[in-house]
Amino acid sequence: MAFVQHRLGKTHYTRKGRSGLTPIIWLHGGPGGMHQPDSNVFRLAADRQVYCYTQLGSGKSSKTTKKLWKIETFVAELSYLIDAWHLWEFHLMGGSWGTTLALEYYLRKRGKGVKSLVFQSPLFSTRDWKTDGRRLIKGLPARTRRIIETCHDIGATDSAVYKKAMGEYYDKHVYRNKPKKEKRPVNPNGEAIYEYMWGPAEFEPTGTLRGYTRVADLSKIKVPTLVICGQHDEATPETGIRYANKIPGCAFAEIRDASHVIWKEKPASILGVIKPFLKDVDDSNG
Repeated sequence: MAFVQHRLGKTHYTRKGRSGLTPIIWLHGGPGGMHQPDSNVFRLAADRQVYCYTQLGSGKSSKTTKKLWKIETFVAELSYLIDAWHLWEFHLMGGSWGTTLALEYYLRKRGKGVKSLVFQSPLFSTRDWKTDGRRLIKGLPARTRRIIETCHDIGATDSAVYKKAMGEYYDKHVYRNKPKKEKRPVNPNGEAIYEYMWGPAEFEPTGTLRGYTRVADLSKIKVPTLVICGQHDEATPETGIRYANKIPGCAFAEIRDASHVIWKEKPASILGVIKPFLKDVDDSNG
């Protein structure tokens, strides 16, 4: 088990692959999520090193206080890790909240070291996320819709009936092809970060990110970029295409029969999109 000690604490990470082509850094979702040492992302490590890590406050990384539960902390942590790993150039990739962090790192560090960006199921605007979620809710059974809307109205998002209704949404748009026996990892500290920064539900942002938007800054990206969404993703393909169109030269791919957790649901399909993209970027840079 590997860790990097830095000014903000201690970060748990996994590195696989041998030195070769430009390495990859993968940023997990959340905020408050964890990386998985057996993730299908590491199937990209055949000809390069792939780095994944658990962001501060979650999993085996150092616990943190609320004053560090902010974007600046996670950008600084990533910067410390890059220095510790001695990476001068890398492909930066993320999923969901990981795309927010990737974009923030790129913009705040003026693209330092970033050879390309891959945004899977991007979160670049809380308003867009909520709007898409509200639209997707309309596709649920009438009784489920009523429960969700009523619980939002009366502030009962911690109720058992709301959580059950949320499960129906998750089954369609977050983890559509989940194995029946798969267990959710225990991560109480990460869950606290999630609720503080985001809120009690995927489509009801009430935390510190409730006013977040970076859509106007997408045009500032100057490296090859790929946006990926699942066909049934809560980060909808329609919004993903709109974001891609704001980034100069950006490519877009939709993964058929996938929802939000694409690396778990359709690993072969997403690999089939990312590998050619990386080859084109690496080949164009000699």
